[in-house]
Order: sequence, then structure tokens, then C-alpha cells
Amino acid sequence: MVRAAGGPVVIEIDVRLARGGFSLDAAVRSDARVTGITGPSGSGKTTLLHAVAGLVRPRDGAIRVGGTTLFDAGRRVDLPPEKRGVGFVFQDLRLFPHRTVAENLRFGRAAGDARGPGFDRVVGLLDLAPLLDRTPRTLSGGEARRVAVGRALLARPRLLVLDEPLVGLDRDRARTVLGWLLHLEKALDLPMLVVSHRMSDLLALADHAVLLRAGSVVASGEPGRVLETALADPHEESLESLVPGQVTAVEGDLARVECGETTVLHAPAGETSPGDRVFVAVEARDVLLVVGDAPRTSARNVLPGRVVSLHGEGARIAVRLDAGIPLWAEVTGSAVRDLDLVPGREVRALLKARALRTVDRP
Repeated sequence: MVRAAGGPVVIEIDVRLARGGFSLDAAVRSDARVTGITGPSGSGKTTLLHAVAGLVRPRDGAIRVGGTTLFDAGRRVDLPPEKRGVGFVFQDLRLFPHRTVAENLRFGRAAGDARGPGFDRVVGLLDLAPLLDRTPRTLSGGEARRVAVGRALLARPRLLVLDEPLVGLDRDRARTVLGWLLHLEKALDLPMLVVSHRMSDLLALADHAVLLRAGSVVASGEPGRVLETALADPHEESLESLVPGQVTAVEGDLARVECGETTVLHAPAGETSPGDRVFVAVEARDVLLVVGDAPRTSARNVLPGRVVSLHGEGARIAVRLDAGIPLWAEVTGSAVRDLDLVPGREVRALLKARALRTVDRP
């Protein structure tokens, strides 16, 4: 996914701080609408977000968002959190359990500032109308996250910060929330800074990715390039493509999903109906690559395409494909050599229908 970039710098961070035995020395410069930060536990992801929001004070350095200086040790600028214009969605959400959803939302409402969407628009964007009279304890994890995002938006921020917005959710709910975040990114002119321990989430959402390890930036830039470094970590989870489409028919227990102008995927129908807008989730390890004529196969999805780029080395290599849709495959180094996979190589991608999943999208 490629969105507008290359304009004025949106986020500029260059800070150093120490907390206990941990030190953070990180520089991030991004002109992207969505900047993603990933890395293993303890790498400093949340600490960096807290510095941007003014919840921890760096020892030195500077933080600027959209041309506004939030912190500059040399110039003695240190805006308090409530003056920074940062809408923060915490991992634990921090909703008031005794208040209704509507009351939680209104608690975040900023007065006297025309920036950002109003109450009715936030409710509409996040489909919160059916939840307004409920309390947080009656909500699912995905519903509660949508409420927390709505409350942050109603603070009319200049930057929306999300700390692990998909953590603790099962795979299907995580994909649904990711769909809502993609919807927000398209609907609002609002930069986002998103932390996720899953690189695949950032491939779907971010224009610029940052990989942290032990308090330092080890890779920064286009997400596919940052992936090369992330793949060297044996704990990195499988990649996933999230393909938008629309259900055009349900044939038995399979849905026919049109994705773009030329590509059709077949996936388990579940509770989908013709006309539903969905994402089709495709795990990279479930994509089989064939060079030459495709053999007769039981796979319902056979997509002709070409290799765009390869990332990583050794036992795990991620292959980015143009198969009428952007698609990731994960193969071994020996497969790359045997099939002579290089950029431009024509291939066929085989996807078993049962390996795919559909997720509702806004």
C-alpha cells in the first residue's frame, strides 16, 4: 500500500532518555501520513510514544509534529501533555467503566478548537451509534478499541498515537480493527503514529516504518525495506496481505470476492452476503509460487503475476508480488534459487480457498 509521501516532514523525533536500566537513543524523521514503529518487547516502542505525548521527559533532543515544536531541550520548550495535541490510545484503553460509551466519547471532546471531526462524524466513521448507551464492560475487545480511538479523535489532535491497537485481540477481531484504522486513514487528514509488534500490521497500514531494537533505530524507511531487517529476527511472525474487495456471489460455502478490476478470489463465505465489502486476509506462508504453466491443482485461486522485490535471506525470504493485487509470499532461500526468483520474474500464485479469511470492512 503506497500513499502520499514526500511532502513536508510530519514527524521529527531525535531524543535520548534513560529510565532505570534502559536507555533510548532514537531519531525518526517521516513525511508519511502513517508512521509505524515495530520491534521486540523491551525495544523502547512505548517509551518513544510516551516521549512524544509528553508522558516522559527526554534528557535532551527535540520532537516536532507538523511543524509545531512539542519538545526542544536546547530551547527549553516542553509543552505539557494537554497542550501537545496528541490523541493517545493506550494498550489498556483506559475507558471509564461506570460511564456509557457516549459519556466516554464526550469526555474527550476538546472545546474551542475547530480542528478535527465532530461528535457525529466520529460516531459515523467508527459505527459507534449502536454502542452509545452501553458501558465498556459490555463491549467486545474490538468495540472497546473503536470507542478509545473515537475518544482520542474527539480531543481534536494534530497527531493520533496508537500503542499496539491490535494487541490481545484474536486474529479475526484484529483484522476487523485494522480495517477500521485503514478506513480512518483514508477518511481523515490526520497523521498517525502506530506501534505494533507485528510487522505485517505495518505493511498493511503504514507508509513509513521504523524498527527499534534495544532502544535504537536499526532500520527506517519504506516498510518493505524495513522488513528485510525484521525478517532476520526468528521471532517475527508470518506476514499477511490484507486485500480489499466486494462479495459478488456466494456459491455453496465459498464467497466470490472481486478485488480490483481484474482479480477474483474465492474464500470461505462465513456470514458474508453478496454486496458485502470485505478484506481477504492471505498469510504469506499459504501462498505457493509456480514458475511456468500452472499444474492442475485443487487450489481455487490461481493468480498470474510477477515478482516485484525480495526481502531477507537464509531460511525466510519474503517475496512481494504484483498479481493483480499486492501480495506477499514467504519462501525458502533454496526455493528462490531453484525457481530463479528475481524482480520481474513471471509467476503464478496458488492460494487454497480454505486458507483465506474474510473480514468485514467499513
